[in-house]
Amino acid sequence: MLHLRKIFLAPLIACGTWLLPLPALAADHFNTLLYHHVSDVTPRSTSLSPDEFAAHMAYLHDNNYTVLDLGEAINAVQSGQPLAQNSIVITFDDAWKNIYTNALPILEEYGYPYTIFVNTDPVDQGNRFAMTWEMLRDVKQRGGTLANHTSDHDYLVRKPEYNEQWLADALANIDNAQQRLIAETGATPKWLAYPYGEYNLTLKQALKDKGYIAFGQQSGGIAKFSDWQALPRFPAAGPYANLKSLKLKLASQPMPVDYAAFPETVIRIDQGQANPPILTATMLKQEKKGVRQQLRCFILGAATAPDWSDTTHWQISANKALPEGRSRYNCTAPIWGQKNYYWLSQQWLIYAE
Repeated sequence: MLHLRKIFLAPLIACGTWLLPLPALAADHFNTLLYHHVSDVTPRSTSLSPDEFAAHMAYLHDNNYTVLDLGEAINAVQSGQPLAQNSIVITFDDAWKNIYTNALPILEEYGYPYTIFVNTDPVDQGNRFAMTWEMLRDVKQRGGTLANHTSDHDYLVRKPEYNEQWLADALANIDNAQQRLIAETGATPKWLAYPYGEYNLTLKQALKDKGYIAFGQQSGGIAKFSDWQALPRFPAAGPYANLKSLKLKLASQPMPVDYAAFPETVIRIDQGQANPPILTATMLKQEKKGVRQQLRCFILGAATAPDWSDTTHWQISANKALPEGRSRYNCTAPIWGQKNYYWLSQQWLIYAE
């Protein structure tokens, strides 16, 4: 991570851009942090220690970040209401008991709102590592928000076929979790966090039709031009818990592109689909030449410049086939005239049944 950090810092420093938090001016976007476990004894890949989490929260406080309720942030962005320049939302996936015991006291110390995406089967089954319904009701009474993370946290798109039965089963899984949350804890927003951040275009459209806002696990910020059934969040645990690298992400802005036009995220190599995939992007405004020249995408540990067909259209692809499983194209560029930079991320699932 450190060598990538140096790569994308280099062009920003070269043009006189320093990645520091900006004053609390009006903004049209916010960034979201994603946590799972807050514990010293759970798998490191999805965990950070209570001390690390406390350091994250202290950094937000000490550097004048505004931590918002997720619903408040969504409503402001969708309605065009201004937000503080350094607006952050805090989310957790899976409703682990260590969130309740280790994270909530720290959050309450600062008065920070938060959202927990709950997979409901472990709660119903009394999984000893998951929160109980009593704990989840207490979370809501203390000001937290609960939302949908499916019933069983199964893979939604790692299936043999994407037919009518597959879609009906996936939606039933989601709807069941929504009903369990409503029955046990009361009114629940129609927000879904995809397990593992995995989805395809068919599922995304079906959720849009049902009125859901949905979140992935690719990194980046949220603005009105975002794809509201594939919203990004910055993972902040495991290898991403390092506060030095996290500071860079907290200071970023979502790259203004047409996210709704992004291609299919699942590459079925068992069906002969091309690997590596091509990401084609359309900028929503014409950027300065210096910005376009410094846009870089980080893929499989290497920085690559995209190919521009004109001043608003570009595409990028890996230099070799992506491995099976999840991969990302992470792209950054300086913002002209600002002490900040753009961030864009696309997650791919390379899959064979």
